[in-house]
Amino acid sequence: METMVFLENALETAFKSLPPLVFAGLGGMITAKVGMLNLGLEGMMLIAAFTAAITDHFTSQPLVALLAAMAVSSLLGWIFGLFNIRFKVNNIIISVALNSLGYSLTKYLLKALFGASGSFTSPNIVKQPTVRLPLLDSIPVLRALNGQSIIFWLGLLAVVILMYVVNKTPAGLRLRATGLNDAAVNTAGVSSDRIKYIACTLSGLFCGLGGAYLSTSYLSLFTAGMTSGRGYLGNIASVLGNRTAGGTFLGALLFSVTDGLTMKIQTYGFPSQLIQLIPYVVAMLCLIIIAVVQKARLRGEKRR
Repeated sequence: METMVFLENALETAFKSLPPLVFAGLGGMITAKVGMLNLGLEGMMLIAAFTAAITDHFTSQPLVALLAAMAVSSLLGWIFGLFNIRFKVNNIIISVALNSLGYSLTKYLLKALFGASGSFTSPNIVKQPTVRLPLLDSIPVLRALNGQSIIFWLGLLAVVILMYVVNKTPAGLRLRATGLNDAAVNTAGVSSDRIKYIACTLSGLFCGLGGAYLSTSYLSLFTAGMTSGRGYLGNIASVLGNRTAGGTFLGALLFSVTDGLTMKIQTYGFPSQLIQLIPYVVAMLCLIIIAVVQKARLRGEKRR
């Protein structure tokens, strides 16, 4: 019985940690599909989290705050595409600039608007609505899904929609073709640049959902640097999932379950600084395993 309770609590914590990783992973996946590496997810999510918290503070309308975060982050995604497509700036440079902008701008605005240096809290910030399914209350493990934010369910819906759109629709075919051969797409009468702009904007939109979740669902406040590397972990989850929506979800779930277990392990008296390293150690081990498997596969192909 104690094991079941521990498992349920760990899963509930894991599910609460899941949405930012899923949305960051989907944002990285969709730009990778068009041949663009977006490492600026962290900065986009941070600005989105700040926008959501501030909007929620002034309006006390969490859904308005969610829309505001999505709009701002979508704009940042479009700007990422603009610098890459129009001005031919290197993806890494733009990504570093976005991440630096996210951290510096939110910290400055926090100080300028509210005189706060580390975090901003307000009783006016209303959390996003939660979803409760009475049917799940009687199922021992799955009841951990109950009470999750509406953004959690939007994440699951986004995964399912992208799985269908990318693999089963003409739009998905154009998306995949753009990443493989821009010239062929242009020859077919479709603008590859337009598809890249759409992909970058969608990447920003997903980051907006992930950022808004952090400041208006996971917590009801904004803290400087509150993304805490989730943008990078999301990108790694996308790599683990072979840049597919379903695979990205499973990769994000791996990291969120690890995160949930580490939080529960801390209650047994282990040093928190050491325990908090576990998700990042798992990420490094996964990347090493992928590199070893790919190298072995290449060797096998050469022998043939």
